[in-house]
Formats: sequence, C-alpha cells, structure tokens
Amino acid sequence: MEAHHLLVLLLLCILGAQAIEDVAAVEETLAMKNQTEDIEETDFNDVSNLTADQGNWTVGECIIVKMAAQLTLSPDKANANTTITLDIPVTATVSPQSSCLPPDSNSTQLFTVEWSDPDPNPDTTGVLNRNLTLHFSLNQTTSPPMYGVSKISAVYEYRTYIVQVNTTIDTNTTILVNETVLEYISMSTFAMNPWEFLVPENRSYLCMDTGVKSMISELHKSSEPGGSPGERLTNATVTGKRVQFDAFRSASAPPNQFQLPSDCSYRPNDIVPIIVGCALAGMVLMVLVAYMVGRSRSRARGYMSV
Repeated sequence: MEAHHLLVLLLLCILGAQAIEDVAAVEETLAMKNQTEDIEETDFNDVSNLTADQGNWTVGECIIVKMAAQLTLSPDKANANTTITLDIPVTATVSPQSSCLPPDSNSTQLFTVEWSDPDPNPDTTGVLNRNLTLHFSLNQTTSPPMYGVSKISAVYEYRTYIVQVNTTIDTNTTILVNETVLEYISMSTFAMNPWEFLVPENRSYLCMDTGVKSMISELHKSSEPGGSPGERLTNATVTGKRVQFDAFRSASAPPNQFQLPSDCSYRPNDIVPIIVGCALAGMVLMVLVAYMVGRSRSRARGYMSV
C-alpha cells in the first residue's frame, strides 16, 4: 500500500512539472501572439501631441529602426524659456558614422541619422547640419543575452555669424578680415546605467511611448580652442513615440524585417500558472493525506493481528 501511494505521488509530481512547462509554453506563445499583433499599423495611431512622422532606417544588415522622435533644446542660456522643438525628419539619412561593429568594441553598434536645413543667415549660402545617435550595447553575460540603448547623443548646428578678426599678413601689417563663426549645441545622456529599452537578443523592441530622456546640453563655437567644454545650457530632451528597433541581428534574421517584437507595455498574465500551481498543490496534499491514512491503517491491522 505504501509503495502504491509513493508511486502515485511520484507520477503526480512528474505530471505537475510537465503541466507547469506546458502552461509556461502556452503563456510564451500567447505573449508572442499578443506582441506580434501590437505591430499592426492601426496600433500606431496618434497617441500624443507629438507631431513627428515615423521614419524608417536601416544600417546594413544589423540594425533596423522605426520611430517618430522629437528634440527640444534651449539655445539661450540667458533665457531658458526660449526653446526650439524639432522633429527628426523622415527624410533624414543614415550617416556613415553608423556602424554594425565599431572598431573599439565588439558589443556596441551605432545608429546615426543626419539631416540639414538652410542657414537663415543672409550672409551665407550654406546649410546647418543636425544629427541624432543611438548607441546600442549587448550584454552577453546574461541568459538570454540582452541588448539596449546605452547612450543617446545629438548635435544641432544653431547659427552662423560674421566677426572681424585681426590677421597679420606680414611682419608690419595687420588687417581686419571677416570670419564666419558657427555655433552648435552638443547633447548627450552620456553612458546610461542601467541601459534603457532592454530586449533579448534576436528580438526587436516595440514601444508606443518611450518617454522623455534628458540630455546634458552645451553650446560650442567653431572659433573656440579644441577640447573646450563649451557653455552649459538647460538640458535638452528627446522624445520617442511609435518606436521599434532591431539591433545585433544575426545572419539568419529575415532581411529588412523586424524580428519577433517584445512590447514594452506587455504584462504577462500570472493567473493561469497560479491556478495550476494551487491545483497541483492540492492534489499532492490529498495524496499525502491518503498515504498517511493508509499507513496508519496498515499499522493498526498489524497491531490487531498480534
């Protein structure tokens, strides 16, 4: 009788473990299904006052990015209420600075988009260049390996103007010449710890709203000495909506297609595993009670036979 109950208990434990694995598999399948459904275009309808359009960019075979992003900066230190808000244009192009494998790291990939606008200075006929960079980093020590955004940076060429400077043309002659000075604003989150927007390797990151990230902002001039820290400004911000990115793509990833998305808003349903766990615990308890009762009866019959 004792051996029979022990065998039943063992079978229940095995079945319970298998049931938990099956529930986990079903939960993962549902999660994948739900997250895949989140990529439908109808889910990318307007969710805020962000006016930027969603751009689509690719870096080689290693990075795909879709997002609607916006920069907000304050170029005037004396008047912090003066702000510039600009959308990252969908016509922005992938910069040659983008890289699947930068030479200084085997776990970092760079995504840079750049664009230009006409210089409003009537004394020049040039353009003002702007760019935005996402630094993707991969942590291969976790299980599974995870990657995310470790740094965000941007450069905004603000304006140009003419100044007169003394220039020596020979040992006894100095003349005034016009020199064009470029003012530009550098922005950076610097290294973020922990990384933002984490996602398992071989998955893409999907988020309707990544929030607002603050960046340290400095005003520089082309006439300043190299390495100058510049003039500290009010922090700039970058806002992202309708964001999906896919970095560190393997050679087996489908070309020009996002891998299975991991939705930042998805929260797994724990009710089913809890119910299954409680049911299994009840069954195990019932078997233990039956085992103890059976054992007590066996002892009682032994005493009676004596």
